[in-house]
Amino acid sequence: MKITEHFCITEQLRFRPISKYKIFILDECHQLTDPAFNALLKDLEEPPEYVVFILCTTNPEKIPNTIISRCQKHTLRPINQSDIIERLSYICDNEGFVYDEQSLVLIAEHSSGGMRDAISALEQIACLDF
Repeated sequence: MKITEHFCITEQLRFRPISKYKIFILDECHQLTDPAFNALLKDLEEPPEYVVFILCTTNPEKIPNTIISRCQKHTLRPINQSDIIERLSYICDNEGFVYDEQSLVLIAEHSSGGMRDAISALEQIACLDF
């Protein structure tokens, strides 16, 4: 995210959501610049009661302590292989993809417990023209 994109978030904080909460998910937030972290810090210190920030990262050591001290930490564990296979099978059935169980097992093994990686691999394979 660039600092200019953060100002859009800051502006969006002023508007009440239609539902109970307005949720901002910042994926790979360790890639924010120092000015972006500084701008985010103010929003984390005094957010409106209806705002929830979810900061996701694979490198928590790169997030400044001033940000970490204002957050709750939840460590996510890898998803087990059978759950990934079950989800991939569900997607294939709903999308009309023809598949065999062993292919889904290989995708699940390759994803190392990451559902997003497994679904991305499935999408790439499904697009191949055999």
